[in-house]
Amino acid sequence: MLKHIVVPLDGSLLAEQAVPRAEEILEKGAKITLLSVIEVPLDYNYTLVDIPITVVTAKPYDESDYNNTYRRLEDYLKVKARELRNSGYEVDVVIETGDPALGIAAFAERENVGAVVMTTHGRTGISRWIFGSVTQKVIEKMSCPVYVVPGVEVKKVEESAKVRTANAY
Repeated sequence: MLKHIVVPLDGSLLAEQAVPRAEEILEKGAKITLLSVIEVPLDYNYTLVDIPITVVTAKPYDESDYNNTYRRLEDYLKVKARELRNSGYEVDVVIETGDPALGIAAFAERENVGAVVMTTHGRTGISRWIFGSVTQKVIEKMSCPVYVVPGVEVKKVEESAKVRTANAY
């Protein structure tokens, strides 16, 4: 039986869909670590057919932006942790900085967790080719199981609810 799992959260409703799945696979009293990895903006240099390309991923690094992001994530994770504690789980909150996939994998290995439970954001096409899938990178690096929850777009869920409500009358 699993004793400790990590659930990576980025503050999105999509990522949050992993939390109920984590509860399903753990017994009450087990430990859940809610992990967020803040990606500090970097300039990435790519070479494609001997033509150097620089892709700027975000505006230049600003320490106040980082501090604001950190505080928002910390507040968000504390709320989620309180909800899980009220459901009977031991919960830790961890915020790290770096590449999200590498940070998740490094944390899981360092803490010897039994599994990682995360959603896939469903990136496809050119954006997945250029930026990759964090979930796929985590799967490739992990020696423990990675439970992948297919993320359902919130917009689709809301539209589905509207259709059900409209059909109810």
